[in-house]
Parts: sequence; structure tokens; C-alpha cells
Amino acid sequence: MTPCPNIATLPAFIAKLSHALIDFVSLRSSLQTTMAPKILAILLLVAASPVALAAFDVIQMLADKPRYATFSKLLQQTKVAGEANQLRAATLLVVPNKLVKSLASLPDDKLGPAVANHVLLSYFDPIKLDEMKTRTAILPTLLSNTDKKLGVLNYSRADDGQMYFGAPGASCVAKLVKVVAARPYSVSIMEVSEPILPAGFMTSTVAAPGRRGKGGKGKIKPSAAGLEDSKMVVRKPGEGVSGKVSSKDTGSESAPSPAPY
Repeated sequence: MTPCPNIATLPAFIAKLSHALIDFVSLRSSLQTTMAPKILAILLLVAASPVALAAFDVIQMLADKPRYATFSKLLQQTKVAGEANQLRAATLLVVPNKLVKSLASLPDDKLGPAVANHVLLSYFDPIKLDEMKTRTAILPTLLSNTDKKLGVLNYSRADDGQMYFGAPGASCVAKLVKVVAARPYSVSIMEVSEPILPAGFMTSTVAAPGRRGKGGKGKIKPSAAGLEDSKMVVRKPGEGVSGKVSSKDTGSESAPSPAPY
């Protein structure tokens, strides 16, 4: 602790203290005029970054769609919703309440992985899927973060243009029904005709998935040819998209539904 100055040194002490106060005020003023604009600019850049702009909440996007209430509950129960919201881009394949039983009936150790496998790691809509160079593709899912073997979906496009998904070891029969909601190039939510379950997840108490409807000639064997497309960087509006994506959903946009089947 600095001792109090005596009478002889008091004038010098006061002068030194005055200089220190002047320097502090000058420094504060300098920071306000030079650093503040820079800090503001940095904050604006962060707020406008692709990551910030791409932020989404899949539960909120499903909040006004009671048709998928059970699937939404499973997303929250397994904490898959939170993981999906952290992705830069994602595609959520949802199942309506009346068809979700085979998924909801899974034991806890299989439920989480099965739900995670309904989240693709890239943005897809019917237009982007149709633009793939091949009619089949292997698309990585959120489950691939912990299980590279099971964490993929097989995609195929039939002769009539109908699109299907299938899990490893299972038939590619989950039909793409429609786009539920989307924010182009960031997140899309699409309905499929049934849960997409790996063969090993099906038990005697869980109904086996259905068969592919009319349109495709025989089974289409998925290949890795479309894997490159599944890892494409999210495109900016207007870059190679063959149609405008629109939706009636408030606060979201939706891509056009697949061709009628």
C-alpha cells in the first residue's frame, strides 16, 4: 500500500494524480471513438453470418402441425431435436401420427438412433433430389456421428419420378409424400409414408414396413454415386435451382411437392 505523501511532496503527488486522470479520460474517449464502431461491425458480421442466418428450430416449425405431434414428441424425448438444430443444414423426414407406431414402439436403446436416422445432414427438397446425377444415392444422417454403418439412408427415384427412402438392410419403400415446411438452403421438413427403420430394429412387436407402391420396376439398388450430392454445400438462392420454393406456412418456405403419383 502506498503511504500518504507528506506536506513537502503533496503538490507533486497532486500533479501526478491529475496527469493520470487526464490520461484515463483521453484513453476512454479514444476507445469510444475508435473501438466501438469496430466492435459493432464485428457483432453485425457475426449476426449476418451463414451460421446465424441458418439457425432453425424444428420443434417450432412443427408446432402448428398437429398431424406430426407424436413424431415431434419423439424428437424432444430423444433429444434429437436439439442436435438437429445445431446443424448448418438439415432435412427432417417426419411420419404422421397414424403411421408412427412402429417407431414409437421401439425400446429406448433403439428409439434414439432410429429417430436420429430421420435427420439428413444436408438440405434436400424434391427439386434438389430430382437434380441428382444418379437415380440412387446414399445420404448420411445424424446417426452417422455415432454409427457410420447405420447412419445413412438409401435414396432412389423410380421410373415415374416417385422418390423413396430406406434404411440399411431394409427395402427402399418409404415414399416421399410432400413437403411440410422449409427454409430454403437451410432446413426442410418432408413427410414420408412410414418410419424408416434398419432391418435389425424390427422385432416381432413392431410391424414390418410396407412394400413399394406402383411406379418403380423392381427394386432399385442404392449406390454411393449420389453421396457427393448429399454433402453439397448449401446453395445460395438462385444458384442452380430450377424452381422457386414457396409455402403457405407462416414464417417458413416450402419447396414444391413431388410429381403426382
